[in-house]
Amino acid sequence: MANVDNHYHSSLHGVRIWLSGAVPPDINEQQRTAILEFVGQFAAMVFRAGGHIIHGSHPSFTPTLLAQANNHRINGGRKDCLTLAVSKLWSKNASIVPVQEWREICMVYETPEVTGEGAIDESLQVLRNWMSARCDAFVAVGGMWWKEISGRSGVPIEAGLAINRGIPCFLLGGLDGAARDYLKTHPEVIGMLRNGLDDATNQNLAIEENVGSIVERICDQLSRLPLVRGRVTDGISFRILALDGGGIKGAFTASVLATLERSLGLPIVDQFDMIAGTSTGGILAIGLGMGLDTSQLLGFYRQRGPVIFPVTSFHKRLWRKARHLFQPKYSQDVLLRELETAFFPDGKMKNFGDSNCRLVIPAYDAVSGACHVFRTPHHPLLRTDEFTSAAEVALATAAAPTYFSAAKVRNMIASTSYFDGGVWANCPAMAAIIEAVCYLDVPLDRIDILSIGTTEEPFNVVRMERSGALRWGMPLIELLMNAQVESSVQHAEGLVGEPRFLRINAVTTPGMYSLDGAKDIENLITLGNRKASDTSILYQVKSRFLNGVASVPWK
Repeated sequence: MANVDNHYHSSLHGVRIWLSGAVPPDINEQQRTAILEFVGQFAAMVFRAGGHIIHGSHPSFTPTLLAQANNHRINGGRKDCLTLAVSKLWSKNASIVPVQEWREICMVYETPEVTGEGAIDESLQVLRNWMSARCDAFVAVGGMWWKEISGRSGVPIEAGLAINRGIPCFLLGGLDGAARDYLKTHPEVIGMLRNGLDDATNQNLAIEENVGSIVERICDQLSRLPLVRGRVTDGISFRILALDGGGIKGAFTASVLATLERSLGLPIVDQFDMIAGTSTGGILAIGLGMGLDTSQLLGFYRQRGPVIFPVTSFHKRLWRKARHLFQPKYSQDVLLRELETAFFPDGKMKNFGDSNCRLVIPAYDAVSGACHVFRTPHHPLLRTDEFTSAAEVALATAAAPTYFSAAKVRNMIASTSYFDGGVWANCPAMAAIIEAVCYLDVPLDRIDILSIGTTEEPFNVVRMERSGALRWGMPLIELLMNAQVESSVQHAEGLVGEPRFLRINAVTTPGMYSLDGAKDIENLITLGNRKASDTSILYQVKSRFLNGVASVPWK
């Protein structure tokens, strides 16, 4: 097999293969051995060739897959070579599904359970839909007898999902089980596999009984197919953290991040391939890039928020409101000083290009009247911001009109004035997707997004139906901000698909929190902590984002 391994070295880089099936009961020992030999040999070859296997955690296959994944890791391979997907319906019982043990060896994704009548079948359907959306090719071997338990037999149902998606499929009936029975009863499926082989070859492969020959043939054909379009990272997905704008309400976001980091025991910055942030979210993103941990960022809001947005006496607040009609409400110099103190605690200035992770920070160019994205030099032709002060970039994305003056930022060539990126991308999820797809050539179906808001409140403008320019005032600004956030969230989720988009936010009472309400910081922190402590959120974040698979160093 040495020559075969050399031939396939890295030939399946980034390819995600859905391995469907199980060892059926009531078969002889020879058949059982053959199926498990295939699983072991196939997994080992796929892992060595840089591919990934996704499996639905059937107890008959799982030990063999875990053993091969562990061997791969011992030999220097990545943990995400194997993903075991399991419904929360079963994984909530640790004595049956030892998820924590599995996570020491591979990635585990827990899909939501469905309760009530039909819970098992519907939970299985959620699980299968998730695997279908995550794979580039499909291989089925063995499987429970589909005639007797057709509603839950994985191979026919999962093959149907894969065929409907139009991805390359391989059905191995020669090793017995549901795959064989399915092919006998539905011979027409041979013409639907779209794996680049003619019908006669697929027919022969479907009855082949030699394990080594089957493994070699499938891996050879997979290596010839254009399964991955665009570049992929070494991991199974390109993980993006997108942080909304919202002024002092960023204390909610900081609390969510700190809670997730503390609960799951992994540093946020090491687990994401890109972090995008707008306004207060940009401050958090840059802080993470500059090496601050989430507890330090939480301390920034708690301790320095009242300095940036001072809580003053009634008369001073009244004076500030009056002055706000004619000039910015708060001092930009104070904000810049606080940012520099937070980002450069040792007094040594850092540039934007010094970030520990890829950063995407929206702003608005006041001089040219155009949307602008500050980006780390993660693309060879887009290096303008590399030597710009990290604090100045944060100042630019947070320069909310009427609250602060436009921020003057110097890059390698010129000095330009910028306003808050929230005027066009208060939720930076779409900006991050465009950056990944258009400039880093990441396939859209490889992107996973964790989007965190700064709280939201029910909003409508029914009362403004017949209003003129004078009455619209602030409601018009609120309308535009709410509409563009909603648009970004909906379009981002629509592009990458619901299974790859997770939004964390909290709905609050109208008027409860404001952009500059520093007196509410502790309440926002409490709200963020409670939201991020929700077990339904924690298990998704652990499965999809803070999963112990470190991002590849971007530089």
